[in-house]
Amino acid sequence: MNTTTQRSIIRALPWTVGLVLLVGAPFVLGLTGIRGLMQVFVLAVAVMSLNLLTGFNGQPSIGHSAFIGLGAYATALAVQNYGWSYWSALPIAVLIAGVVGAVAGVPALRIRGMNLALVTMALALVFPQVPVRLTEWTGGTAGLTVDERLRAPAALGVADVAWQYWVLLGIAALAFLLIRNVVHSSMGRAMIAIRDQHVAAHTVGINVRAVKVTVFAGSAAIAGVAGWMFTVTNQFVSPGDFTVLVSINLLLGMAVGGSGTLVGPLMGALFLYYVPEVLPKLGVNPQLTPAVYGVLLILLAFFLPGGLSGGLRSLVRRLSGITAKKGVTTPQPTLDTT
Repeated sequence: MNTTTQRSIIRALPWTVGLVLLVGAPFVLGLTGIRGLMQVFVLAVAVMSLNLLTGFNGQPSIGHSAFIGLGAYATALAVQNYGWSYWSALPIAVLIAGVVGAVAGVPALRIRGMNLALVTMALALVFPQVPVRLTEWTGGTAGLTVDERLRAPAALGVADVAWQYWVLLGIAALAFLLIRNVVHSSMGRAMIAIRDQHVAAHTVGINVRAVKVTVFAGSAAIAGVAGWMFTVTNQFVSPGDFTVLVSINLLLGMAVGGSGTLVGPLMGALFLYYVPEVLPKLGVNPQLTPAVYGVLLILLAFFLPGGLSGGLRSLVRRLSGITAKKGVTTPQPTLDTT
């Protein structure tokens, strides 16, 4: 076995072990634990979608809550009001979010930086008003409950919640692989070039306009998938679930995990869901939880400017250096986070 093969095996080992543990979680965890992980999968895909646009292509967005909401409401309306299956509603949720994302990406051709962020924030502010106005179909501020759930195939003989868990895990894994392949393709190199040197990218022949609109549409489409996952998990949607605060939380998750990295969104999603859940259990006064949460964010920004994934990568490199000094020549694991 050559060195390259050994490194590939070592690099893939943590992912394989983690995936096996996640697949087996329904056999070990209770209902609360399973539903908690399902929420993490939804957040992870949502942060991945934002990271593709902002982290890799350099286009800031505070409007991704609208794309998630479009996917969630499209799914809820199709299933509850028109009797579609969840699987039939999935491409509709992706298509609607992607088309709106492409339209929203047009201003990005002329606007950059903070001005673009403000334009996308307007989208996040306007979207919650749409279901409020369409009360007859959406339930307005009271929200819309979806009676039907994603049911497990009878042949499997497993509980519906376990099936839902595995479906969401599979979709999150596919979204990760899709983004990973895009980032490592010629399209990904063009995205990063536009992010780092916008003018130079145009000079060397990259079609900046096409890349920007395509990435915006693709990012929105993936956010629409997160919206579909949200409806599958909660069987309920309301305007309050997709406010601008959700977009800000996604930005926090991206920054905490590591902007422009592949594993960062996964770590950011874990942070977003579990830290607010764990703090009260550690004895933190519920009224002080937001303050403690804010302090943690400040500390992370100060001590880990590259996010949790950057800190983990630095730790692995240090451990590799220590092992090398001791004369061990076995290849050490590295995390592919770029």
